[in-house]
Amino acid sequence: MPNKEKHEAEKTTHSIEELTAKVDELTAEKDRLNDSYLRLAAEYDNYKKRQAKNFGEMVSVARDALILKVLDILDNFERAIVSSEKPPSVESLMEGIHLIHKQIQDMLASENIETVGEVGDEFDPNLHEAVALVPSDKEENTVVEVLQKGYRCGERLIRPAKVLVSVPKNKEEEKDN
Repeated sequence: MPNKEKHEAEKTTHSIEELTAKVDELTAEKDRLNDSYLRLAAEYDNYKKRQAKNFGEMVSVARDALILKVLDILDNFERAIVSSEKPPSVESLMEGIHLIHKQIQDMLASENIETVGEVGDEFDPNLHEAVALVPSDKEENTVVEVLQKGYRCGERLIRPAKVLVSVPKNKEEEKDN
């Protein structure tokens, strides 16, 4: 029996050594994976910071370019104000206003901004804001007047058009007319 107990003790010692080695191996693997995770998290955090900085720079460059275009228009308004101090003709003043208006339209077009909302369009709640319903002979849900133009850039709506929308005339209204 002492031999059998010695054998069992050796097996147990061997198993403990194997388990200790396995624990050490798994601990080392855990430490390696944890270190890898921390490095990856730090890299991702740095990436996010770089992207935020790049985005901020892009916004600044775009804003500056837009401001330069607006400053050209402001210069023309200032020239118009200076020239209005002299007795100008109504025609030359109107010509200046039309040129500034065209300059603004050209600037918007260069930024791919287009107007939405024309008289005769079918009312679309995605593009129009109905301010009032107006009895009309026109087809129902037709834009009969544009109170304020809308604008979009590509498919993204910047501002809806404020419009009056047609509804059928009531029979009582027809009798009164």
